[in-house]
Amino acid sequence: MNRTLTFSLILCFLLTACSKPSQPYNSFEEAQSALEVLNSTLVHRGNISKQNLDEQQFAFTDAYLTKRHAIYQRLMEVQLTQSQVEQVNYMVIAERFPERYFSWPAQINVLENMLALDSSEEGLVKINNWLKFTQNQLDSAKQSNLKLNKTELALLQVYISDAINNENTPEDLQLELTILDDYLTQYKPRGSAGLRGLANGSEWYQSKLNYFSGAIHSPLEWVTLLDQQIKMLEKAPFSFELQTSHEHSFLVQFLEDQKPVKGLDWLTGFTILPVMANENSLSVADRTLMLALMETDVGIHYHAWTIPQARVNLMKRLKINEKDAQYLVDDIILYPAQTFSFAQQIL
Repeated sequence: MNRTLTFSLILCFLLTACSKPSQPYNSFEEAQSALEVLNSTLVHRGNISKQNLDEQQFAFTDAYLTKRHAIYQRLMEVQLTQSQVEQVNYMVIAERFPERYFSWPAQINVLENMLALDSSEEGLVKINNWLKFTQNQLDSAKQSNLKLNKTELALLQVYISDAINNENTPEDLQLELTILDDYLTQYKPRGSAGLRGLANGSEWYQSKLNYFSGAIHSPLEWVTLLDQQIKMLEKAPFSFELQTSHEHSFLVQFLEDQKPVKGLDWLTGFTILPVMANENSLSVADRTLMLALMETDVGIHYHAWTIPQARVNLMKRLKINEKDAQYLVDDIILYPAQTFSFAQQIL
C-alpha cells in the first residue's frame, strides 16, 4: 500500500512538472509591457521611478535571457497582426546570434540607468555582480572570435570613466569599475566595425536586412538596387538636427513626431519601424538621406568599409560636415539596417 502511494505521488509530481506552466501574457499588449519592464535598464527615460531591480532585469544574464525567451514563446501563441508576427519572428531569430555576449550594449549607459532605478544596498551588490559578469562575458566572447568594435569600446570607456570620476557614484562600485576600466584599456577591438567582423555576423546582418526592408535580397543585390536609385538622385540639403548621444537610433529620432506603432524591441524604442516608415511620406531630401544611409550601411556591415571611408561617403552624398557624418556613421554601426525600413517606399 505504501509503495502504491509513493508511486502515485511520484507520478503526480512528474505530471505536474512536465505540464505546461500557466502563462500570464494573453495579448500582445501584456507581453509588450512585460518586455518594457524586463528591459528597464536598457532604455533611458526622463523621469525614472525608483524600484528594486529584479535579477531578471540585469541585461543578458541567464535570468534575463530565460525570461525574455519565455515571453517570446508566449507571443507566438497569441493573436497578432502581420507586422507583430514579423517582429516576433525577427527577435526569435536574433536569439541565435552573439548579442548575449555583449551584456552592456554600447548604445546605452546601462550603469547610469541601473543606479537611477536602484541604488539601495542590495541593488549595489547586484550592479557590482553585473559589472563582473560583463567582463567575464567579454572574456568568453573572445574565445569564440567575438569582439567589440572600436566604436563600442570607446563608448563603454566613456561611460565607465564618467562613473569613476563622478563623486555621486557609490564607493561600493568604484573598485569594480576601476578593474573593468583597466580591462578595457588593454582590450583589443576587432578590426572591422561592421557585423561581418563577428562570427556569424553576416547571417545576423542578413536577418536584419530581411526584417527591416520587408524583402529578401543579399547585400550584393541591395548594392545594385541602391546604385540604380542613387544615380537618379536630385541633390537636396541635409537639415536634420542630430542628438548628442545614441540612446535613440537616428531612425527613431527621424520618426519621433509620427504616431508610434507599439512594438517589442528596445533597440527601436518599442516601436515597429517598418510600419511607421511606410506611413511616412518622404521628401526629395529625405529620400536622398535614406539612400545614402542605406548605401553606407551595406558598406560598413557587409563590405567592411573603414570608419573614414563611411564618413567620407556620407559627406559626399549629403554635403554635410565631418561631425554630422561621424554621428551618422556611429549610428549605423550601433543600429544596423534600421534605415532599410524605408526600402519599400524608395525602391
